[in-house]
Amino acid sequence: MEKLVEYSRLCWDRGLTESTGGNMSVRIDDKSIYITPTFTIKHFLKVEDMVKLNLEGEKLNGKREPSSERKMHLLIYKERTDVKAIFHAHPPYVTSFAVSGERIPINALPESVLLLKNIAYLPYKTPGTQDFADVFTTELKKGKDIFILQNHGVTVVGKSIEEAYARLETLEFLAKVILINEMSKKSIKKLSSKEINELLKEQS
Repeated sequence: MEKLVEYSRLCWDRGLTESTGGNMSVRIDDKSIYITPTFTIKHFLKVEDMVKLNLEGEKLNGKREPSSERKMHLLIYKERTDVKAIFHAHPPYVTSFAVSGERIPINALPESVLLLKNIAYLPYKTPGTQDFADVFTTELKKGKDIFILQNHGVTVVGKSIEEAYARLETLEFLAKVILINEMSKKSIKKLSSKEINELLKEQS
């Protein structure tokens, strides 16, 4: 729980989400999670603010109320037993792609090829609703780990808090580089299939 608080603060401090936006969680065991409380500026988050829920959404512990987007977190944990942590945030550069509908070319950097292979682009649904949660189902079953949400932001999952956070920050860095290139009207030289295969072979 302490680690989740630290990384949630880091998310806000690094400008990966704004004001009270975003919500983060970690799986405790097969039956329960910790999730950030609703309406909280993450820089000021404390361990005692965290809320413990079971996978049916019932509050087991905590003085605060859980994030309004808890249905999304709970559905993801139910669908994917390999997921141990979830970060939902509104990083500005990634969100610019979310509002334009443009795809982010992940084959522009070696780090993004390795960390951002499984991106899904989801249609807009009202945040906090069951419809918003349900739209994740199909892509989760395909093994997607990153979900760019139309007119909203992004949700990333990982097998650890560190992996989920790394995906989020790497995605935002890539989106920033791409948009800087577009503003300067420079072309993007993408890694070739051969270069990508060599990279993946080196990492295996």
